[in-house]
Amino acid sequence: MKPRVISVGESVAAYSHGKVVGNLLFTSGMTSHDPATGAVRGSTIEEQTRYCFELLEQVLAKAGSSLADLVQVQVFLNDIENDFAGFDATYKQIVPAPYPPRATVGADLPGYRIEMLITAFVGSEH
Repeated sequence: MKPRVISVGESVAAYSHGKVVGNLLFTSGMTSHDPATGAVRGSTIEEQTRYCFELLEQVLAKAGSSLADLVQVQVFLNDIENDFAGFDATYKQIVPAPYPPRATVGADLPGYRIEMLITAFVGSEH
């Protein structure tokens, strides 16, 4: 099976939003960058987390997957000490249990509070 590229709008650099290889979807890091306007969406960690998930759900849907199919989540927080609790509370409202394995680390993200990338199962088996 040939890899399939997933796009949900214009990228700001040389990358695709996602790629399906076999039964797995791999995404690029999603921030709260609005591909339609170029603006940063949201100012709080909760708002930026929700918008990241909106973008990730668009990629998942185009790939034939959903948040219930997450295999792994990687999260980068600009201010992990102050934003982890707000991020985690929002994450729990959006991602269905049982939660997938997740790594959350601090990172320097100028202009953004969060960046997330995921791996998800694509297919009809659950």
